[in-house]
Formats: sequence, C-alpha cells, structure tokens
Amino acid sequence: MKCIHLVYIAIILFGASCVSTKKYADLDTQRRTLEVENLDLMKRISNNRAQITDLQAKAEELAQVRQALNTTSAQRDGLQSSHDQIQQQYDDLLAQNQEVINTAGTEKAQLSGELADQKKLLDQKERELNLLERKLQSQQENLRTLQEDIRIRERRLQDLTYEMQEQDSIMTALRTTVSDALTGFSDADLQVTEREGKIYVSLSQNLLFAKGSSALDNAGRDAIRKLARVLKEHPDILINVEGHTDSDGTPNKNWDLSVTRATSVVKQLTASGLDPSQVTASGRAFYAPLVLNDVEENKSLNRRTEIILAPRLDVLYNLIER
Repeated sequence: MKCIHLVYIAIILFGASCVSTKKYADLDTQRRTLEVENLDLMKRISNNRAQITDLQAKAEELAQVRQALNTTSAQRDGLQSSHDQIQQQYDDLLAQNQEVINTAGTEKAQLSGELADQKKLLDQKERELNLLERKLQSQQENLRTLQEDIRIRERRLQDLTYEMQEQDSIMTALRTTVSDALTGFSDADLQVTEREGKIYVSLSQNLLFAKGSSALDNAGRDAIRKLARVLKEHPDILINVEGHTDSDGTPNKNWDLSVTRATSVVKQLTASGLDPSQVTASGRAFYAPLVLNDVEENKSLNRRTEIILAPRLDVLYNLIER
C-alpha cells in the first residue's frame, strides 16, 4: 500500500491521468452514500433479528395462552360441578315443596312457615343457579375465543416455520449450485460458506485485482461471469458486494479502494445479466478483517471481496405483521 501511495503522489505531481478534484469529491460523496446504505442495511438486518426475537416471544406467549386455557377448562369443570349440585338441590327443594302442598289441611297451617322459608331458600338457590349459568356461559365464550386465538396463532406459526424452512432449502441448494459453478478455483482464491442463513462467496485480491487496482483481472472477470450465470436463475436473492482491504495506507485511500472494487464487481455482475435492483455495492476498508493485519500473510487474507447472498424476507415480514 505504501507503493500505491507513492504512485498516487507521483500522479498528482506530474498530472498524468489523475482524477480531478471534482471527481474525487464525487467519489467521496458516493462513498458516503454507500456508507449510509450500508448502515441502512445493517438496520434492516437488526430489524429482522428483532422480528425473529418477537416471533420467539409470541411462541412463549402462545404457551402461556395454552396454560391459561387449561386453567380456564379446570374452572369451567368446577363451575359445571357446582351447577349440577345446585340443580340437584333445586330439584330436591321442588320435591319437598310439592310434598308440603300435598299435606293434609291441618298440617298445612303448621307447615306454612316452613313452606315460606323453603320458598325463600328456593328463590335464593334459583338466583344462584342463574348466576352460575351466566358465569358458565361467559367462561365457555372465553374458552371458544381462546381456542380460536390459539388456532390462528398456530396457523401463523406453521406458515412462518414452513417459509423459513423453504428459505433454508433454497439457500442450501443455491450454495451447492454456486460451489459447483465455481469449481476450478483454488481455496486460497475463492471460498463459499454459509452463515446465519446467508451465503458468502469470498474472492481474494489475487483472483480479482492487481495490487492497488480496482480493474478486474481476466481470471476475476471469468469467476464473476460464472457466478452471474447462476444468480440470474434466482431473482429473489439479494446480493451485497463488500470490498475489504488491509490496513496499509490511509483510511480514506482504503475506503475509496474498497468501494471502487466492490463497484467494479457489481458492474461486471450487471453486465453479465443480473438485475441492478438486486445488487448493492459497499466498501468496508480495513474495518472488518478476517484476521489481524500484523503480517503480510494475514493482510493477504484480508484483501478480499465478499459477495453476500441473502433471501428476500418480504414473505416472513408479512406473516409476522399479520
């Protein structure tokens, strides 16, 4: 990177093919725009994780609702038992009342007071019975509401689980397809990995660019074209191209280099047939290293371009927000 710095100084001094101050300012503006877009992307990823956390919380809430349903069912059974007991008492009192009515005339006078008491007790028991019936009906309505809510939540959870499994299957198949399409390149120059539901295609600087350059080499252009042929079959995949550098040189130089390299890869992808709306270019400079930038071997590992493939999450968002 020191050599690059000297070359830049030489270019500025002798005026040979240099970028004007205005173009440099434009590049700096583009870099800032890409940084904002990168931050927005990170926010969207964070929101996605928050949505997943919210889904897990809803699953716990569903378990609590089920427990409440069991408690309500037990309460309903208790109310039903009380209802049956009071109904039996009511029937017994009716029988006693009828027996009093059938008593002989002389006994009616003696029993009239008892009959009045029994009637009061009967009225009280009937009111209690009516109250219990209303409570039982209310509990049954609540139970039906809870059951319907559980069914709705279970359907949503099943739909969400199915969609997540579908996305995982698609990404696993895509990883295999990408790996097959990029055979012939060494592991040191090209690696395909899967992390957190995303596929990372990491390409070394040696494969794509000359040191300090943002112009694609022939081998790098060939690798990008092969990858583009696979990705054209997956229009629902979001593609983020990240440029990375080592720590040699100034931060501004590395920001510019990482962004222009990512942009060169994006241009080749779109020139090979990819929809530009699928693709984002971003530069990370030396702020996301794989290893410490302490020796040349590690710096070589950090000088890379990563093509990150992620599924669109619109369907999952819609299921969560329903």
